[in-house]
Amino acid sequence: MDYNPKWAGGSNDPTCTSCQRPITSDQRSKRIDFTNDPHGYRGLSGLYHVECSKPFDSLANAINMMSLGHF
Repeated sequence: MDYNPKWAGGSNDPTCTSCQRPITSDQRSKRIDFTNDPHGYRGLSGLYHVECSKPFDSLANAINMMSLGHF
């Protein structure tokens, strides 16, 4: 069983998909969806800190365009 800090009284803030640190209410975040990972099971789609999201946002745009046949 995986340890989850929420069970031990840790942060209830959502976790950044990239750096795995909490996204607090005073931090900006961005949701990124990959068409090849719609539920986030592969660790791509999810909520990111704005700073962490930049490379993933570009990658998601490219992958999503290719899956739609625009290339």
